[in-house]
Amino acid sequence: MSSRLAAAFNRTVVEYFRKTSLNGFGLLYFIRKRRVQRLFWFSFICCGLFFAGYSVFAMILDLLDSSTITDLSERDSGEKGALPLPSIEICSGYRFSKRKMQEYTQMLANSSGKSLGYWWQKMHLLEGYMDPLAVDAEEAKELQESLGFRDVRSHLLNLTPACVSLILKCQQNRVTIDCSEIFQLQATNYGHCCVLRDRNITGELSLSLDTSQEDEFPMEKSRRLAGFHLHISSWLGRVTIGQGEKSLVEVNVMELEANSELREYPVDRRGCHFPHEGEGREKCLQNCRLKASLMNCQCVPYPFERDAKLKQKYCTLEDIACLQMVEVNWSPNQCQQCLPLCNQMLHSLHKSLLGFMHPFRSSLMLRFRTSRWSNYAQDKHYHWYHILSNIGGVLGICIGCSLISGFELINFMVFRFWSNFRQQPQQE
Repeated sequence: MSSRLAAAFNRTVVEYFRKTSLNGFGLLYFIRKRRVQRLFWFSFICCGLFFAGYSVFAMILDLLDSSTITDLSERDSGEKGALPLPSIEICSGYRFSKRKMQEYTQMLANSSGKSLGYWWQKMHLLEGYMDPLAVDAEEAKELQESLGFRDVRSHLLNLTPACVSLILKCQQNRVTIDCSEIFQLQATNYGHCCVLRDRNITGELSLSLDTSQEDEFPMEKSRRLAGFHLHISSWLGRVTIGQGEKSLVEVNVMELEANSELREYPVDRRGCHFPHEGEGREKCLQNCRLKASLMNCQCVPYPFERDAKLKQKYCTLEDIACLQMVEVNWSPNQCQQCLPLCNQMLHSLHKSLLGFMHPFRSSLMLRFRTSRWSNYAQDKHYHWYHILSNIGGVLGICIGCSLISGFELINFMVFRFWSNFRQQPQQE
């Protein structure tokens, strides 16, 4: 049996080398009497096989190491300023209104047995809601026992300067509009800020800001900015507007776009989240910090909103000591699961100083820097047709092999081998 198999195999190999479409392999049969040439072609074919195997193996390793590839291109909005401005936060350098503080301390003095001067001296401890490290924990706890209120967000909102007193005039494309229609007061990580509403504000937005600081309630330990600072929700940077400055703030846009086929890859390999998998990095970091406060202090700190269904409570000045511990020990590095969204528009701000005016006023012009923006398209590093064409190209260059050559090899090694095996005489 073994001799029949060996004889059939030898006959099939000789037949393959004699009839194959691979010219280099056929030479090994036709020049079998010329040993030097046959050795040369055998060595050449072996080198080709080695290089082809090495190239295919290196391509597979590259595919496993970096499964995605990012392509940079540019897009045009078609018309300069056609894109709507993002949600921009305009925050004053001071967080509490002096006039509202006077009314609040007068109310406390009338309803308690303590003097107006006592309450006025203690009001700076409310800064602990925005910056727990800026106040003394024991003094803050003592003040909270005297105040007694628990609805933190509404009380702080009533003590904050209104947007109409900070933003005096608004113009869109040099047409005056009502500032209260496009800005709303919201609680943010930087205090209560005037946030641009989600609406189609396109072109240029010109603002006149009050930087007189006449209504400022002074704080003892926190650093005050004599002016305003601007934030973009999807970007970590910020721009400051000083007193008396005429500033031009231009918005840069960067788009991240991922092929939907990347959903089959693990999240850690593509490094981003699709909407059904998770939230954006900034919101995820906020929730991660919120979880740290809930775990250690069993309360929701400012400016987060509590979940009434879960019976969560707001953190008050009584919890400042615990919040200070969380503030010192918490770091974004603890939230490794927070990744950016695969498809999103990122914005950044670029400030240019145009001149100066009266120190009690500042002017600000907002617009897009250009009508074009960068597009980072993330796609598979190799699709199946890329892999097939790369392998076919390598094999074609190195050994002249094609898809037909593969079927030809199968034909000889299966059908011709079986035919030759049947033609071999059986031995007794």
